[in-house]
Amino acid sequence: MGQAEHFFSSGSAKEKDSETSTPALSLFKEHSLRINKHDVSVTILQLSRFIQRHRGAVLAMLGGDESFISQVQTLQNQIAVQYEYLQYLNNGEAKVLSEDEYQQLKLGWMTIIQDWRNDDLHQSFEFHSHLLESIARTSRQLTESVLSLTTTNPTLQSRIENTYLHPLDNLSKTGVIELYELVEYLARIRGLGTHMAAMGKINQEWESRVSFWLQEFRYRKERFDQNVQLVPRSYTPCIPGLLALPGLNTKLNYFLNLLGHEMSSERSFQIPSHKLFLMGTEIIDGYLAIMDQANAVIRDQLYHMNQLCLEHSVKE
Repeated sequence: MGQAEHFFSSGSAKEKDSETSTPALSLFKEHSLRINKHDVSVTILQLSRFIQRHRGAVLAMLGGDESFISQVQTLQNQIAVQYEYLQYLNNGEAKVLSEDEYQQLKLGWMTIIQDWRNDDLHQSFEFHSHLLESIARTSRQLTESVLSLTTTNPTLQSRIENTYLHPLDNLSKTGVIELYELVEYLARIRGLGTHMAAMGKINQEWESRVSFWLQEFRYRKERFDQNVQLVPRSYTPCIPGLLALPGLNTKLNYFLNLLGHEMSSERSFQIPSHKLFLMGTEIIDGYLAIMDQANAVIRDQLYHMNQLCLEHSVKE
């Protein structure tokens, strides 16, 4: 990319004005912006998994398990690095996120960590969840804008839509957006389940919330299992996490049944908080691996789509 930038920045002002109208430069700019949007979306989704994990670890501490402190500190450091990287990524020639959008995401995190030890359970949970909802909304908007391309040639437009945009839209909705929303419900369950395990007892208000999320998660999981069958088969070799779904589902069922049994039992909560947190995290990471692989396929296909446009511009 450096050589291309040098080429287009060299020459006289007159040559620059002429070059701005060439098909090659237009494609270069459009593709660069599309890839930048995709990379920002992937980065904020990466950020979200650390925030989800931080929420669970903090809830465990608020439940009385101080052994989570080292994990909380490590996650806070990781999140700070992720925010810094996002800022550098977004500071290119074309800002994908406006300064206000970035600052809102940053403010959400600063609100979470400000005097976090003195937050009550409800405050901590809501602060984290509000930020995660903002991230999901921003990622969805970026993803939708990435998968759009309009040409003046109807034949090329039809080929692009059928070969790239429609299949990628299917993959993105199921393997990224829908999967992220599914994981967020599971992360909420992990967080409050870990909190109750740390307390060693059931909180009726939070038990009701977890029960509702379990019901919603199962509904969304059933829908995901149906939709994932519609992902184009040409993509599946590049998403090995899909092959691991049966084993992941076995672990998931054990985790949910164990948690459900503990909440319905009249005795005190018996599962150690660290065990519950690690079980939930292993399953969540398995799903997020699928999301990462789907995003890698999308990035690769965007490159091939751009190559098709380049080849067509040469023929013209």
